[in-house]
Parts: sequence; structure tokens; C-alpha cells
Amino acid sequence: MQWTVEQDFNLGGSYHMLRDEALALAMRDDPAARPVLRLYTWQPYTVSLGFRQKEEDISKERCAEFGIDVVRRPTGGRAVYHSEELTYAVIMRSDPKESIAAVHNTIALALLNALQPIAGGELQMTSARDTAPIRESYQEGKPTNIVCFGSTSRYEITYRGKKLVGSAQRRFGDAVLQHGSILIGQEHLRLAQLLNVDERLKTKTLELMQRETTTLNEIAGHELDVTEVAELVKTGFKL
Repeated sequence: MQWTVEQDFNLGGSYHMLRDEALALAMRDDPAARPVLRLYTWQPYTVSLGFRQKEEDISKERCAEFGIDVVRRPTGGRAVYHSEELTYAVIMRSDPKESIAAVHNTIALALLNALQPIAGGELQMTSARDTAPIRESYQEGKPTNIVCFGSTSRYEITYRGKKLVGSAQRRFGDAVLQHGSILIGQEHLRLAQLLNVDERLKTKTLELMQRETTTLNEIAGHELDVTEVAELVKTGFKL
């Protein structure tokens, strides 16, 4: 499969979301369109909400205080604070008979294989047995119903049981758009302080994210440059 690759570092969240959706719609409407892998970072740092997530989950006043943008993703899932990470977007065609999970797993395996050198071969994909039921994670009033990196779903990339990559997907006809955040540093933990909840729940969310997540810097034992991570990711897609 021949891929088109776009690298857009330090651009705004609104641009990234509009670009990804435009590529997905173009893929839907043009049978000859080539699959696209976009790798990017966010400037300023940005909170993205899932396609159907409630806006009031996030304190826009608190975000404005820290100079953090808020945007809505065209994909589903829960809130992500895009900071010290590499974001990927895969836009590709799929057989309508192919399940969301099957497409997700194809992409996840490419990422897992690409990032294994950093982790000494210890990255794994979770199974259904390793995770809490999805309905339990999405219960109203739970932190896991608000933040992506508060729980681990089925078939996600983990290191020693901790989540490293969070992903969300949406279909536009037979075109698939999948977003994902590959954590590099610890800044994602600040999301707990940006939630529109009481201090008790903020503390609980922070503790949950600290327990449930890991980062490439933590795994590697030193700071990694985002461009270095991007080059590794491309190898997983045979680029």
C-alpha cells in the first residue's frame, strides 16, 4: 500500500481537525485517493473533545487561563489534552464488512511494531479480558467517562499494563479516520485540572491517570524528540 505522508508540527488544533475531516471526505468521494498518514503536534496545546462529548465536561475558563485551546474532534471517544505527544491520523479505505475493531487493530499493530525498539519489545495489545467493560468506563459521573487516558479499552497499546496510546475512530462511508495520541511526556496529566468538576473528582482523575498511563520518556529513561518518534512511526507503515 502506497501512503501519502504529511508532517505538520506546531500548528493549531482547528487546522488539524479540519484537515483530517477534509481528507476523510475526499477519501470517501474519490475511489482513487491514496491512504494518508498525518503526524503532528499542537501549538498552542489543545484539549480535544470527542465527536459527541459534552462541552461542559471541560472548563473553558481554566483552559483560557493557561492559554490552552479547546476543539472538537470529528472522531469519537473522550477528552484528550494534546501537549507532550505525537498525534497520528490515519485516513484509509476499508471494506464495509470489516469491523471497527479490525481496522483499529491493523493500525495499532503497525504502531506497536514501530515503537517496540523504544520499549525493548515489551509493548502489548490489551485483550478484552485485560480491561473493564466499556459500559462501565462510560458511566455518568466517572472520570473514565470524561478523559481518554483514564482507562484502557480493548486492543490498546500498553507497556507493563499502562496505556501509552489512545485512539478514536469514525467512518465516512467506506473511508476511515482514526486519530491517536502517543504520549511522550507527562504534561497530559494536567487535563485533570482542566475538567469542569469539583476538586475531589479532579484529584481522583489525576490519581487514575497517573496509575493508568505511561510515556515514551518514562519507558526509554530519557527525553525523546517528537521528530524521532515520528520517524519510528513511519516504519510501522512501511515508509
